Amino acid sequence: MPSKPISLYKLTPAQIALVDRLAAAETGINLDKLEYKEVVVWMELDKLGMANMTVQRRKAVIVLTDLGAKVRANSYLSRKPVVRLTEPQIAALRFLAAGPRTFNDMPGHMVDVCRRMGIRGWAEWQGDENGPNWMRITAAGWQILKLVDSSDSVAG
Repeated sequence: MPSKPISLYKLTPAQIALVDRLAAAETGINLDKLEYKEVVVWMELDKLGMANMTVQRRKAVIVLTDLGAKVRANSYLSRKPVVRLTEPQIAALRFLAAGPRTFNDMPGHMVDVCRRMGIRGWAEWQGDENGPNWMRITAAGWQILKLVDSSDSVAG
């Protein structure tokens, strides 16, 4: 039986990076200046009420909301969960913790989950002059695994 998702209240590394970038931009950031990863993160922050899209000079602009500024001032801790960590996500982090993995090393059911871990900043693609060749867990991903392992030992 699958266990209940673990609610996390601290923003992910990617969310923190976008919140900081929005806070530094006085009039916001044009939506067309965001990378794909940042657009996904903005949509998460929008659902949480921490970032908003407005129209300025006929351009879509992403701005930090008052709630986003409060969360930033509170060491990126939110009163409501920002991420619900599921068993497949934990399995993907453990899979990546075993060592760097190429795309072909990933089981089919884990490819999209690993991609999502990369978007959140808990994993990253690395490579050489030929481009990104393998994915590995980041320091922030290791922190999540330690948190999960400590909660497992408390619950068990």
